[in-house]
Amino acid sequence: MRIVDRKNAMNMLILNTVVIVSIGLLILTINKCRRRAGVHRRKFTILDRIPAQMRNISFLCEVSDIDCRDQLRMDRATFQKLCFILQSVCGLKSSSRVGVSEKVAMFLSILAHHTKNRCVKFAFKRSGQTVSKHFHAVLNIVLRLHAMFLVRPQAICKDSDDPRWGKFQGCLGALDGTHIDVHVPISEKGRYRNRKGQITINVLGV
Repeated sequence: MRIVDRKNAMNMLILNTVVIVSIGLLILTINKCRRRAGVHRRKFTILDRIPAQMRNISFLCEVSDIDCRDQLRMDRATFQKLCFILQSVCGLKSSSRVGVSEKVAMFLSILAHHTKNRCVKFAFKRSGQTVSKHFHAVLNIVLRLHAMFLVRPQAICKDSDDPRWGKFQGCLGALDGTHIDVHVPISEKGRYRNRKGQITINVLGV
């Protein structure tokens, strides 16, 4: 009986030792994996995004007129002229991390394609707050240019000899209507459905 008890005690000791060693190896493996994951996470910093941001704005505005026109709805020369006007006339300035060209490019990208903030921040490698901040900054400055870009109509004079418009004395322009897409409750869609089956409202403009 004593021999059997000794064998059982030895087996239990060996088993306990194996379990303890296995647990120790498991803990070391987990810690090693965590350290590796921490190293990989530390690689993606703000400084690492700067080259990607510079390449993106350079490829967008400096390489091809076709790409610039597709994305911003204007060629490279027109884009540079717009940036110059906003910078010299209206006082748009580069911030510590975002230049004038990138601010204007984000603004035009949103207007040209009705792009959402999440898509723009991914494309320009910026945060959503940065995109929103600079979009509104450029928008407020563009609104100041209405006197430069919006043409004020002149009334047709009484002594006008224009064969087409001479009879419209005192007129400033013409009225026209356009259909704009709208979102309405399901019960109201019948009232807003046009002849093409789209849900729109007819807006009259001068």
